[in-house]
Amino acid sequence: MIRPGLFLQPFVVSQLIGEVIADVVEGSGVSGSEFAVTSSIAVWPEVSPTELARMLGMSPTTLSAVLNRLEGKGQVRRRRDPDDGRRFVLELTAKGKRTREQNLERFSEWIARVRGHFGGDPEEVLEPMRRLEQALRAALEE
Repeated sequence: MIRPGLFLQPFVVSQLIGEVIADVVEGSGVSGSEFAVTSSIAVWPEVSPTELARMLGMSPTTLSAVLNRLEGKGQVRRRRDPDDGRRFVLELTAKGKRTREQNLERFSEWIARVRGHFGGDPEEVLEPMRRLEQALRAALEE
């Protein structure tokens, strides 16, 4: 049997993760990408849209569209950085925090399910993925 290669294997994993995340967020009023963005804002408080796009590997225009949807849903707000009035930072609203917490409960259940089938230390997979990310970023900058 032919096994997926360097680009196809991550694509396959991404598709499967997308299915899991769709189940996690079902009925919560946010999409999988919106959940990823709100979770990232919670992890990286005071992050600007530009910084967040770079960290997530999203184009600024794609992230802007997600942020606009989240703002429209009352999940996220942009505010001026008190230390630099030219810069905006992102924060979750109270509604955004509640939605994220609700989704995190289901997310934790899925993490436990996957770990139950994993049979090893997740760091064994994460470290090569981080190296792949670094290589992709470097190649894109060339």
